[in-house]
Amino acid sequence: MMNMETSTQKLPLHGEHLALGARMGGFGGWEVPLYYSTVIEEHLAVRTAAGIFDISHMGEILVDGPGALDFLEKNLPRRIAPLKLRQAIYMPLVNDRGGMVDDIIVYCVGSERFLIVVNAGNIKKDYDWFKGRASGDVSVRDLSPDLGLLAVQGPASQAIITDVFGAYYRDLKRFTYGDFEGGMIARTGYTGEDGFEIMVPKDKLKSVWDAVLRAGPKRGLKPIGFGARDTLRLEAAMPLYGHELDDEITPFEAGLGWAIDLTKPVFPGQPVLKKQKEEGVARKRIGFEMTGRGIPRHGCEVQKNGTRIGWVTSGSFIPVAGGSGRNLGMAYVSFSEAAEGSEIDIIIRGNPAKARIVSLPFYKRK
Repeated sequence: MMNMETSTQKLPLHGEHLALGARMGGFGGWEVPLYYSTVIEEHLAVRTAAGIFDISHMGEILVDGPGALDFLEKNLPRRIAPLKLRQAIYMPLVNDRGGMVDDIIVYCVGSERFLIVVNAGNIKKDYDWFKGRASGDVSVRDLSPDLGLLAVQGPASQAIITDVFGAYYRDLKRFTYGDFEGGMIARTGYTGEDGFEIMVPKDKLKSVWDAVLRAGPKRGLKPIGFGARDTLRLEAAMPLYGHELDDEITPFEAGLGWAIDLTKPVFPGQPVLKKQKEEGVARKRIGFEMTGRGIPRHGCEVQKNGTRIGWVTSGSFIPVAGGSGRNLGMAYVSFSEAAEGSEIDIIIRGNPAKARIVSLPFYKRK
């Protein structure tokens, strides 16, 4: 499910994770905490109370200058002009073929000044993408080496943020932020729960981490590793670059058509996506639940009546509070075979295991 590879960088709070007994492992070129107790326990903690995540591996790119707004309007697939100060918007970053370079969040942090949060493994690629298109009156800077990012997620997150940082942040609306310690506290997340992400200069990261860990446990907060981060986003059917998203998959195939504005006169890939919208897609991202034995994994083949119809992008055992849990996955399959309720086979270790296509997301908070 997660792409485990040799670590090349350590998180700013690496020592804090070791002190908490974290099992460390590789993810996207970083050494990260995979879990502190168990993935199941941490998954359920976020669904029922709250968790704190160190996501300082994420990248931050600043685009500013007199032409910044016009530059982003011409290069991004959603309209940026309606964004007011301290508002944010999610979208894919699209190439000329209609495929996805990455998925990003764009924050309006000033007049003609925008902060873009990108995936860790794509920092250089995304920076080069923006830099290569920028003209002389637009500045593109990689702020990733200077900033750290923490996430507090779960139904108790609002109360914890209020306890630690004050009532000002309690009533932030989704995809807005408040200024904080040279950075921000934003109401965003990647778990399917209510939550906040705290971005600060790296020299302030430990004090924020410590403050949340002092105040949060009384409300059920636990430190959460990347194992549960992955199962939480899978259960909420949130795509992950390198799994559900890549340079050849289009937003319409991925179910992200809502994050594309085809009424815009120009942006990379617009003609391709407009044609695909009119003619339909050949493949589609679907969710499935195993009815046979086995846990689906990234790359497993999907078959129907012995014929390959697609491939698994993500899969895992997903725990359920008070229950036994489910084996769930997402996949791309031929559009003609994507009907909900259809029976399919997932090839696990060379053997077919029964599954059923179900609606996404698997989980949606009440």
